[in-house]
Amino acid sequence: MNNSFVCVLLAVVLTAGAGACVAFKAIPDVSDHMLPMRDGVRLYTVVARPRDAEKCPVIVTRTPYVEETHANKTMVRMMSIPAVMRGYACILQHCRGCGESEGDFIPFEAERADGLALLDWIRRQPWYNGEIFLMGGSYHSSVHWAYLDTNPPDVKGAVLPVMDVDRYSVVYRNGMFKSGLFGVWSKLVYRRKDRTLRRDEAVKVTDFPLSDWCRRYYGIEEPTFDNVMRHPRRDDPFWLSGEPGSGAEYRRGFTDSTMPILFVTGQYDMFFDGMADMWCDATRDRRANCAMLVDAYDHDGCIADELKGTYGEFAGGARISNPMRILDWFDCCRTGKNCDFAPPGKVSCYALWENRRIGEEAFADGPRRVDFALGTGAKSWTYDPRRPLPEFPGSGGNCFGGMRRQPEPGFRDDVVSFVLPPVEAELRVRGRMRASLAVSSDCEDTCFYARVSVDKGDGIWYLLRDDITTMCADGRDYIPGTVKTVAFAFPRLAFRLEKGDRLRVDVSSACSQFAPHGNVRGNQNFVREPKTARNTVLADRSSLTVFAVCDAGG
Repeated sequence: MNNSFVCVLLAVVLTAGAGACVAFKAIPDVSDHMLPMRDGVRLYTVVARPRDAEKCPVIVTRTPYVEETHANKTMVRMMSIPAVMRGYACILQHCRGCGESEGDFIPFEAERADGLALLDWIRRQPWYNGEIFLMGGSYHSSVHWAYLDTNPPDVKGAVLPVMDVDRYSVVYRNGMFKSGLFGVWSKLVYRRKDRTLRRDEAVKVTDFPLSDWCRRYYGIEEPTFDNVMRHPRRDDPFWLSGEPGSGAEYRRGFTDSTMPILFVTGQYDMFFDGMADMWCDATRDRRANCAMLVDAYDHDGCIADELKGTYGEFAGGARISNPMRILDWFDCCRTGKNCDFAPPGKVSCYALWENRRIGEEAFADGPRRVDFALGTGAKSWTYDPRRPLPEFPGSGGNCFGGMRRQPEPGFRDDVVSFVLPPVEAELRVRGRMRASLAVSSDCEDTCFYARVSVDKGDGIWYLLRDDITTMCADGRDYIPGTVKTVAFAFPRLAFRLEKGDRLRVDVSSACSQFAPHGNVRGNQNFVREPKTARNTVLADRSSLTVFAVCDAGG
């Protein structure tokens, strides 16, 4: 949820062509405003619009990622030139409590009211033609999802990359708090301009109990954070309740709206799985005028070095990093024509190591199930939640980091590794890989973190996917010393395994991207006295499963 996508989305001038001569009339007329919101707080807003147009459509971006300095109107003018040349006005607004805007920035809290207030202001402008278009990735898309359940009739289209509408997936994975995503990000942005707020850097998100973090770090209680600490289970009614922090209105943003939306994401973006769920759960009618593009990059828009050699012509093919594509989508929304790079109602997904695009089959498990045994014997380790947590390079779909080269197997004494035999025939893998681990522990509850990597024949391990769960995630109590099977359903992935490739499964009880588990039963966010656990995986009763659409034999 950083500012890299807004840089990509707004820097449209780069595609206008080096040395292009722009007529004076195409240079935008830029003005800035302090717009009062419904509670009187004023938000800094920059407008760049065509000089010679009496009426024009409007492209809206709202961002929290701005410094506390006055906006460079010359830069805004230059960045909006391609859009202005097509007849659009561009509006950039600093979110509440960010940049030149007044108030406090509390993530997700005021975006609904502030976004609707901005739309109301636009409608009162004499140069507005009745058409609004929305753009922004990551948190920049959330600011729009906050109010799209109202289905504003003059919002005619949107481009909303790299973030889904499921607040639970922002905060948790199978009950484990995403300290490397929601925790660290919240710490960086929460009330960032408030110089009176205490910020005790000695307080860490790995400290016990996590539920006291706001009070210990900031010296205050914060309902939007404290509420989510009390509800770590996905099936908790809280997440549909509309209470502060639940994000219920965001969930309705897609299903209750009707405008055409272009979704753009990458298989190594931490919100990809949620975006795929959002797409698949929507009705066919709702998807009919929308499209989804999926490529191989991560949340920052970076293609892993390991993929650059195989990404080929698709590296710039359908990626939205070509900002003229944004304007093409908006033009198509206005005219009713279909965009050739984003067919309506369709998914276009790049398949790793296949150098080709596939459709919605990328989201579904392939029809052919292939099971890999993890080996024989048992492997054990000691998990001390107060010890510095293992730092695994990259993230396979849950937090920041994307694909990275992995260290050698068993790189720590609290990480066990299972290197599987070479793949016997080509497999085109689709959907969710799964792992079934037979485990035991001397504690009443504990955590298991698993990640899958592949060696493509060059001796280097490339990250595929990771996941985390707990002994009691299924809601059933565990009796210490007994064997229980824990299940992993990794985020979706579409890729090719070639004959001779090797898979590897690393297992531990912690990862630095997640808050540590205290090895006691109950809500981990309220554990004050963690225990040390001795955990074991029984390899001969454990397996990794992939689902394929074809192999070398057809």
